[in-house]
Amino acid sequence: MEADNLKRRSVAKGAPILILGILIMAAAAVYVFLNPDILDSISHIVMIIATVIASVALIVVAVMIILAVPFYVFKGEKYQDGRSYDLKDVKPVRETSDRKDKEE
Repeated sequence: MEADNLKRRSVAKGAPILILGILIMAAAAVYVFLNPDILDSISHIVMIIATVIASVALIVVAVMIILAVPFYVFKGEKYQDGRSYDLKDVKPVRETSDRKDKEE
């Protein structure tokens, strides 16, 4: 049983574009097969682009690392006076969910 307001739209308009795309990809594959020097050029372009992207990423990370030091120095460290930060003073946290489980 279908809804009363259901409409169908034809997808026949997109079929020629799909077939044309498949033909273009097949023609490109044949062209590359007949001219293997194209792969060499494409691989060089891809390697150059990848190197540029990696270089930019490394420069950005280096700038972030360099800028982090002055920010850390300016921000400083917060602590409370008169408190001991010794690890021997750390007490375990009592589990509240265990009590709820026991009550149920």
